[in-house]
Amino acid sequence: MKLSLALSGLFTASFLWRQGFSLTLDASTNEGKSSEPQVDVESHRHPVKDVGSTTLENNTTKGDISAVQKSRSLQTMLKNWVQLGDTVASDGSESSATDINTGIDHTDTITHLHPSLLPLHSHFQSPFATRNLETVPCGGIVVTYPQETIAETFDAYADVTMPDALTAIILKTLFANNKTYGVQIMKVCASCDSVVAAGAGAAAGAQDLYDNPSFDHYCGENAYGHNLEHSGLVYLPLVGNDVRPGTMPGYVYSRPTKVGKLDQGPSVDLDTSLDYVFGLMATMAMGTISFAPDFMGHGVETTAEKGYLLRDTYLTSSLPLWLWVSNFVSESTDSRSALGDAAFYIGASEGAYASVALAEGFRAALGVVPVNTFASAGPYRLGSAAILKTIINPVAGGDVETYGYIGILLGEVYSSTNPNAANFGQGQDLLNDENRELALSWLNDPDLSKLEMNAKLIDFDADDEYRIENLWNLKIVQFLRDAVEAGVEDPCDPDYEGYVVGENDKFCEALKQNDLIDVLENANYNIELCYSDEDTVATPDNMPDVSVNTFLTATLKTGDHEEAIGACFFDAFSDIVSSPVFRDFVPEPKHKCNPAPCDSGPTTTITNAPTVSRDARGGPSSSARKSSLSFMSTALLIIVGLGSFMALCP
Repeated sequence: MKLSLALSGLFTASFLWRQGFSLTLDASTNEGKSSEPQVDVESHRHPVKDVGSTTLENNTTKGDISAVQKSRSLQTMLKNWVQLGDTVASDGSESSATDINTGIDHTDTITHLHPSLLPLHSHFQSPFATRNLETVPCGGIVVTYPQETIAETFDAYADVTMPDALTAIILKTLFANNKTYGVQIMKVCASCDSVVAAGAGAAAGAQDLYDNPSFDHYCGENAYGHNLEHSGLVYLPLVGNDVRPGTMPGYVYSRPTKVGKLDQGPSVDLDTSLDYVFGLMATMAMGTISFAPDFMGHGVETTAEKGYLLRDTYLTSSLPLWLWVSNFVSESTDSRSALGDAAFYIGASEGAYASVALAEGFRAALGVVPVNTFASAGPYRLGSAAILKTIINPVAGGDVETYGYIGILLGEVYSSTNPNAANFGQGQDLLNDENRELALSWLNDPDLSKLEMNAKLIDFDADDEYRIENLWNLKIVQFLRDAVEAGVEDPCDPDYEGYVVGENDKFCEALKQNDLIDVLENANYNIELCYSDEDTVATPDNMPDVSVNTFLTATLKTGDHEEAIGACFFDAFSDIVSSPVFRDFVPEPKHKCNPAPCDSGPTTTITNAPTVSRDARGGPSSSARKSSLSFMSTALLIIVGLGSFMALCP
């Protein structure tokens, strides 16, 4: 377990300190008692925070550390999930993808529920067993958690799916007063063509959307994948037995990188995956209509080339889901409920990149207002080849045994597989001709895990020495290495002497196509970035200059890639239950209140984020504030650690 003691303890201490919760733990049971949370409705995040580990280390004794080290936290689970893509069972072991045969007819679809969604039903009768969502057909209901039982359902779900007693208690306490809405989860499948250019979409005049150049760019006939069926999960909030009345914002969760036999898109994974639980928590607490897209090349459509860090592919595979759900909710409720033209976005690693791309793309293509975007440890600066420079130099940070597959994914997408990439068919592919087909076969092998891909990359030579040029085009590798050695920040700058037309110009153009720095530095909507300057995958040079945009904030964490994501995602959980931006926002109404009453709740005004006086790629300015743990938080940390130690030790 790579997660340091300081971060493991910090998760618990920050939970207590930031939220003002007091926990009474029963060391012998997973059903520890919790007091009611006192949630501070004020914004809990500084413009820039440095959450360090020195305070914890200086305030705990060796004996205390031993006790705390025995406990596992939600942050640890998040870390393991991002790194390995495994599902963790309640006993901490790896779960298997077992399908439960319930005898329910899987040919049912949600279209059979029109117009009232009654009766609500599930393809699975037992709500807490590990289930393989791949068995649910497109349009099928995965499960329904009624409003009257959502509190006990969520607590039981946490007990079963969380890796230990302490994590389950913390999660249940965090959401103690926020189990508001029932939730119905469905698998949705749609293509740009099916929801716009054909059928009901064409009859309703949806083809007018193509008049918008941005929509046409992502969904038009020239967009790769426009005619392919893409999938994902959608979460509908329930009041009683009906979809919540009123206009609801969207909440879009973007999963991290999926590759290999153990990694699936959310709609074809297990219901104990954390890709499944984010939408559940947001819909239950906030009443949003939440989405978990599978993205290009994942989910039900496996013939498409994967779209790793190809900006357009995230939109082509997600816009159809949004449009389908918007139409379905309005029609099935006689317009008493509606998906609003506003959304929250959240994601980490590749999912962070996707979240930024989706927020801007949905705004441009559909006019969906990005209320808040929370992106953690993302590789945004593709235009200057930041992540590629990390891959070519593993000694400088890249862990090949853990992340070697990233080089294979990048090789695929920039090697004439997607016709929308600028270097398609230009003789400037990232994969070399000699081993191109071998590398692609690894990605498409259903029996190969990401760790096994890494091993193949390391074992490629008889001397077991990692050389990315075994797979990548040697000219491009040397081009990047020369730039690094010369201290050139942007090798794709046409003024750089190594930039050569006809040799690497189209490759650079493809990278520039997918760079998100301009989006981040010019957005006029709130974007929260969370990162670590110790991250060796999404290195700090991927960050924008946050000082140039008052809508942009950056939260600094410590730890490696997975540790940073774990710490960042706890902030995301806190947002759901405490931030007024999340809790009180109501979009412009699209529903019809007939018959009355039809109350959507209070409305809040979203203002721009505070100014940040720092460049996130450099050190913090004098105004950057550092979080510290109080003596009481540290004392509570020790108590929690001891309680977890007593509960979990054999």
